[in-house]
Amino acid sequence: MAASAYEHALSLLTARPYTARNLRRKLAQKGFTAADVDAAMERLLGNGLVDDKRYAAQFARGRLLGPGASKRRITQQLYQRGIPRDLAALAIETVIEEEAVDLEAVVEKDARRKAASLAGLEPIVIRRRLYAHLARRGYGIDEINAVLKKVLKAE
Repeated sequence: MAASAYEHALSLLTARPYTARNLRRKLAQKGFTAADVDAAMERLLGNGLVDDKRYAAQFARGRLLGPGASKRRITQQLYQRGIPRDLAALAIETVIEEEAVDLEAVVEKDARRKAASLAGLEPIVIRRRLYAHLARRGYGIDEINAVLKKVLKAE
């Protein structure tokens, strides 16, 4: 017997959280009708099992406190997952405030971790690779140059 769209969504949500847009897409890809998908999503949203605001806050918390990423990069990643930019920005600011995140310290920690993995290379190569690493994380030129001065001076 085939599972309903709601049951399939529940099984997906047991593995990991989804944004409303991504869950809707997964259900459509599975072949459920638009009416079934809409009914399942309405029920999930009504029960609070899918909550984009909560998803955005959890995602931002993980990125800011974990491997490190800029506010711009986190906003971009959330937008790609279907979270509006204003909701993403609000979630990021809330996490920064609640967790008392020092953004400069996050950048510096990330840079020091990467610099340690580059030990033994020529200083110019270290600088170039460290700059590229931080740029991929979404940090701005001013932030990168400031942290490079601190990290490379200490090396």
